[in-house]
Amino acid sequence: MKLGEMNWPAIDELDKGSVVAVFPIASFEQHGWHLPLLTDTIETTGIVDRLDARIGDRVVCLPTQWLGYSLHHMRFGGSLTATSQTHVNMIVETVDGLLEAGFERVLVLNGHGGNRADLRVAQQDLKKMHPQAQVWGASWWEVAAPQLDAIKEAGPTGSGHAGEMETSLMLTLRPDLVLTDRLHADGFRPESQYQDRVTRFLRIDEESERGNVGDPTVASAEKGERMLAAIVDSLIEVVDDILADRL
Repeated sequence: MKLGEMNWPAIDELDKGSVVAVFPIASFEQHGWHLPLLTDTIETTGIVDRLDARIGDRVVCLPTQWLGYSLHHMRFGGSLTATSQTHVNMIVETVDGLLEAGFERVLVLNGHGGNRADLRVAQQDLKKMHPQAQVWGASWWEVAAPQLDAIKEAGPTGSGHAGEMETSLMLTLRPDLVLTDRLHADGFRPESQYQDRVTRFLRIDEESERGNVGDPTVASAEKGERMLAAIVDSLIEVVDDILADRL
């Protein structure tokens, strides 16, 4: 079910204990030379649309929030960002409205890596406001990580920002927006063995020349279709685990 396509009497009459409200969040930012600014939003919307088509009786889906936290992309033209506090408030106030409307279980589905920290803070704030609320957060690429890794061919550094995976998804969802004559592998990988255990905030222009991190040259629509299927299959399991109180 699409919440925005329902009227208020239908929402009032809905058995809200039998559904998960899905709130997708994404971004509006550069994706290298070959993908559009709305890439994260297009991907996340496509995933949620497929989820709704599969289990529309168990989910109530919101439109994708297209403005996210993208400060690290702002040196590339056209990128837009909310401040971290504004972004946290956007998440908190949207989910607060769902909870006040009677929805008992909410899944915030994230489609942009830069949103993860704000999502965690938002969950903390919501717990203060609604101590009994059940609010989950998940990034789609993490939910289906094992299945996606089995499909990828460019190795662990090939599917970063606008790399193999995102380009494959866009070749499936919006091939008209993929500039296939501009595909380039890009991105710098630190050499330290501690690179995944010690954090530092970097802008994308400090990691990449063209704005992508990874290798889009090995992307394909066939891989994108398999990836979408794996993501949606995993999300169906997540929704069912939420409804069965297993998560």
